[in-house]
Amino acid sequence: MTDQLVIKNFQTAVIDEPLKRPFITHLHKVTAIHAVQVKLILTNGLTGTGAATPNEKVTGDTMSSLKETMDSVIGPQLVGKSLNHLEELMATLANVIRYNEPAKAAFDMAVYDLLSQITKLPFPALFGGAKDTMQTDYTISIGSQEQMVTEARELVAAGFTALKIKIGNNPVAEDVATVAEIARTVGPKISLRLDVNQGWNYKQARRALTMLEERNLNIAFVEQPLAADQIAEMARLRMQTTIPIMLDESVFLPADALRVIRADAADYVNIKLMKCGGLFQAAKINDLCATAGIGCMVGCMIESQVGLAAGLAFALGHQNVKFIDLDSCFMAKDSAMTLISNDGPKLMLN
Repeated sequence: MTDQLVIKNFQTAVIDEPLKRPFITHLHKVTAIHAVQVKLILTNGLTGTGAATPNEKVTGDTMSSLKETMDSVIGPQLVGKSLNHLEELMATLANVIRYNEPAKAAFDMAVYDLLSQITKLPFPALFGGAKDTMQTDYTISIGSQEQMVTEARELVAAGFTALKIKIGNNPVAEDVATVAEIARTVGPKISLRLDVNQGWNYKQARRALTMLEERNLNIAFVEQPLAADQIAEMARLRMQTTIPIMLDESVFLPADALRVIRADAADYVNIKLMKCGGLFQAAKINDLCATAGIGCMVGCMIESQVGLAAGLAFALGHQNVKFIDLDSCFMAKDSAMTLISNDGPKLMLN
């Protein structure tokens, strides 16, 4: 009998969507959603969709390198592979080229889209179906204190109960003052998630965390305070503060998560499909973290709805995913959502 679940062909297309306003972190400035969408076509006619977003500063790719890799390297190697042999298919995807995790993630998403169609299971049910909805935070990018406080006030008025605040470009005392002013403005019930994007050295981080502790603010965690490779220093820092530490750029692949676990360097880990190469590898990271008692967040780059929907499905499927940071679904200038629905900050899949 002919295998009807063999990948027969694939197609890619470029997506460009301007943002409502520039998004600024310690690492870069983003003005638009850039993505390469892929469609996988099976011999039975079913089509699955995935999308990749490049990030020169984090994943080391550009739109041109991303599309070339998808068209010339990854796609041709997957044609002829069957979803009936998922482990073999995903091993090929993981090993066909080093790095290039966003490109791999796009094909991985398309495979899971096909599996959802084949099994007739909702996307989150493929991962356990733990939840129906989750509330995302909204990220305040780096700007003047006045700009950041004004945006925080507007977001709380719009119903957001968790704000992610980008810091790390300014002197420590200035960043702490901005966080404190935001906290004063929005009140103690609003959860603050601080993201430094590797912007501090150890001495700065120690000083900042001490100053933040003294102010007794409602801080859920501080994300990636030190450079990605400073795992031992991160572990030492974590032992010297009561504020939970989340790692992002330190954890791309399951082996990175294992390294962090062994060092006892994190309270939380931020899983991004663009960093780890997709849902298959994300599940491995989450399982490792869950076993070690480390909660996870599902975050995103400034991505298209296809990528965000896959990330949301993963988060909804897993009990160990405690937070989501999928706010870029609100950031496009044309903010009409088709794959994701929202009730204020509460997100669900259509």
